[in-house]
Amino acid sequence: MSAQLGLVGHEAVNRFLDALYRHAPAGSFVEVRFRVASGMGQRFHRTTELERVADTIVALASRTDAYVGVIARRRRGGARGDLVGVSRVVWADCDTPQSAAALTAFRPRPAMVVASGSGENCHAYWFLDEPVELERVEHLNRRVALALGADARSADGARILRPAGSLNRKHSPPVPVGLLELRAREVTLADLARNVPEETATESASRPSRGRARGESVDRLLLVSPAVYVQRLTGQHVGRSRKVHCPFHEDRTPSLHAYEDPDRGWYCFGCGRGGTIYDLAALVWQRDTRGGSFVALRRELEASMVARGPQATRRQ
Repeated sequence: MSAQLGLVGHEAVNRFLDALYRHAPAGSFVEVRFRVASGMGQRFHRTTELERVADTIVALASRTDAYVGVIARRRRGGARGDLVGVSRVVWADCDTPQSAAALTAFRPRPAMVVASGSGENCHAYWFLDEPVELERVEHLNRRVALALGADARSADGARILRPAGSLNRKHSPPVPVGLLELRAREVTLADLARNVPEETATESASRPSRGRARGESVDRLLLVSPAVYVQRLTGQHVGRSRKVHCPFHEDRTPSLHAYEDPDRGWYCFGCGRGGTIYDLAALVWQRDTRGGSFVALRRELEASMVARGPQATRRQ
């Protein structure tokens, strides 16, 4: 398989989808998300129907921004709880010239690189030689992001990214999202982990609480009830419906849902944003999630949430 491609359009979509979902579990779905006037729309196709997925992406890209869920969904939904439990894909969103430059020197090289359509920014994908639990993939995503200076928020399993072959419509005229590199290469988890930083305060802070081994430190912020932190960060009361108006788009009907389970966090069915307490705080406070900025974000959250005592973490 060619290493240097530079493909756009339908051929790029086909190769991108085949590489990303080749090993998806039987019965799983590809989520295609796209911008509409009221926020975001969703479509789902089986991972055995990649031609239909490609046709959907090409058709949508002709008029709007389109995205796909990196990890296959076990059911028709875009939240973390809708994901399949394992993945063979590790990824990084290199959304600055510095992180894109760092990727060129990173080893092992990613198997797939997609130009996001904004300058030198790109998405990098590594394919593992065997499936790995979701929590370990997210953990490694954060370590890779830290090594590259990439976007730590894109490390969560429910992340959507622009597929190769679509168009980035943030620009006028729209810019093609191209498939830059694609290699028939798999790496072991150990080989990839060997070249990224070990556990750090930043990384520990953003690790999901589910699946921790006995004796491993627990991030108290990830135990805070989503109803509690959504109410505190948005200033809106979270009632029995667990829904509030999303502050990130025009939202006449409440579409941001605060799940009961802290591991599922929050998700807006209007604009498609979602994640953990860190993701919501970063968006509300307009903060970065890299390096020292993330540490400062965590410290401020600690002061406003955990430091207030048990009332801050009780479930509603």
